[in-house]
Amino acid sequence: MKLIKNTFFIFLSFLISCSTLENQMSPKCLYPKEMLEKGGIINREYTGNIDKELNKYICKDNKNSYLVYPIPYDSPSEFLLLGNKIRINKKNFRESRIVIKDKKFNEISKINLKRISEEKKIFDKYIKLITEKKYLSINFKMPSEGIISSEYGVKRFINNIPRNPHLGLDIAADKGTLIVAPENGKIVFSGNFFYRGNLLIIDHGNGIITTYSHLDEILKIKGDFVKRGQKIASIGSSGRVTGPHLHFETIVYGIKINPLIFLK
Repeated sequence: MKLIKNTFFIFLSFLISCSTLENQMSPKCLYPKEMLEKGGIINREYTGNIDKELNKYICKDNKNSYLVYPIPYDSPSEFLLLGNKIRINKKNFRESRIVIKDKKFNEISKINLKRISEEKKIFDKYIKLITEKKYLSINFKMPSEGIISSEYGVKRFINNIPRNPHLGLDIAADKGTLIVAPENGKIVFSGNFFYRGNLLIIDHGNGIITTYSHLDEILKIKGDFVKRGQKIASIGSSGRVTGPHLHFETIVYGIKINPLIFLK
């Protein structure tokens, strides 16, 4: 009996030591490679004093520190960051012109204007979450099968009126096409928005958030943990759309960046 107990404790100690070693060896600062363009990301080792305002962009991985800075769509072509001059590559974005006939979205009522304002506050709150890392890989799984109908950065015109640029990836497919989690994470929002229709938001940790809009059926609720490849919803045409598709966004530290950076 004593031998069995000793063997058990030795085995338990071995598992704990392996787990500790794995945590020490596994990289905590796992982000996509640097891509200097609008919707891209700055990712480089950094040593020096950190400005308090930029502290959240510094990731410490064992003994090293990295500057991880998402480049917004409206970024200037040159800017200073921690004393370094950053030049981003010029990129031309195509135009997209669509027609929305539903009066609900063209002649917005006061009630819906109030709703839109409240939903923006809710959305902004969740996309700025920074929690501990939960994902396994930065090579995210494509969330659904279909045709990429609109990419990041497209200049949009709705009923010939210029609108905000398209800061996500649209995947067009038949209504009911399954959507899966591209990586491990936690559902932090599940509900319905005026423009976005049925919506899910997943927190993957380390300031990485993904959103899923215009859904048909939602299969998960707020608080659910999901694994890479797990079914979370289906493609629909809820909200302001011209047809069934998934509007998929990837957000780093509150900034919407090009999802293809993670899907490569």
